[in-house]
Amino acid sequence: MRTQLVTAAAALLISAAAVSAQTTPQAARDDESVKTAAFDPSLTGTWTSSPEELKLTSDFDKSVWGENATSVRTVELAVKPAGDATMKVTKKVVDAKGRTVPASTWVEEVQLKIGGSSPGVGPRVEHQADVVSAVRLFPDDKDYRWEIDGLRVKVVSFRDGDGSLEVRYDTPEGRGSFWETLRRAGASPKNAKR
Repeated sequence: MRTQLVTAAAALLISAAAVSAQTTPQAARDDESVKTAAFDPSLTGTWTSSPEELKLTSDFDKSVWGENATSVRTVELAVKPAGDATMKVTKKVVDAKGRTVPASTWVEEVQLKIGGSSPGVGPRVEHQADVVSAVRLFPDDKDYRWEIDGLRVKVVSFRDGDGSLEVRYDTPEGRGSFWETLRRAGASPKNAKR
């Protein structure tokens, strides 16, 4: 009796899962209509982050960069009207007096193609962002050029009109990945990070 009951319950669960997994043609059309195939022109323009600062306090950091040095990261995203975009992630170290330490600056330059959008959780709107190319450059060494393979970037805007974008920058190895809030260049941030 117990075996029959377990078998019947398993069959019922499998049937319920199969029925719920089926999608009607109308539901499939509704899902497709939610995603916008075209680039959202409201993204056009230049977007920048506030500087992200991290004090370098380890003994190794102090031996390399000096006492009270700080790592600084800024992000800029320039989006053209057709959805072609360039993201620049600039990283540098500044000393205790706020001067950039020689040979500490590098720039990761990413060419993107931003496409259609789809609704995310709450007010979030997720935009398709394909990495066309990505390279790391060192301004102090004009001949250095390191291709970054496997980089992924996500771009999110918000329907509530707070005037910001969120970018997610995922390196293939995970080290150096981050998310950052960007605001339109020249706009006075209402709730900017300090």
